[in-house]
Parts: sequence; structure tokens; C-alpha cells
Amino acid sequence: MNNSLNYVKQIKNAKRGGYTPTAAKDINKHKIQKALKLIEQWRVLANELKPQLQLDTAFTLEECAQDLDRILRSK
Repeated sequence: MNNSLNYVKQIKNAKRGGYTPTAAKDINKHKIQKALKLIEQWRVLANELKPQLQLDTAFTLEECAQDLDRILRSK
């Protein structure tokens, strides 16, 4: 309930400021932020696995992070 009230206030304030929010734009921005956070987590995990000689997993995580990063930057 509280989240929905906050969202309504944010929309109202955004319109007052001249910004017309769209659900797709806001959702996509949120998804991109979550994906960037996931990339960082993968890279941290890959760096933790390298000293333990689990190199295959570390390289796979790093490759996934690079692929996702490249996809996000292309948009």
C-alpha cells in the first residue's frame, strides 16, 4: 500500500516537473540497473574463484558478464 502511494506521488511530481513518465521507460531503467548490479556480482565472484583454481567457472562468469555488458551498452 505504501509503495503504491509513493509511486503515485512520484508520478505526480514528475508531471509537475515536465517529465512524462512511461511505465516501459521506468521498468526498463530498473531492469538495466539490476542487470548492472548482477554483472558486478558475477565479476566479484569470478575474482574470488580464481585463487581457488576454479578457473573454468570464473572464466564462464566473466564471459557472461562481458556478454551482458555488451548487450546493455548496445541499447
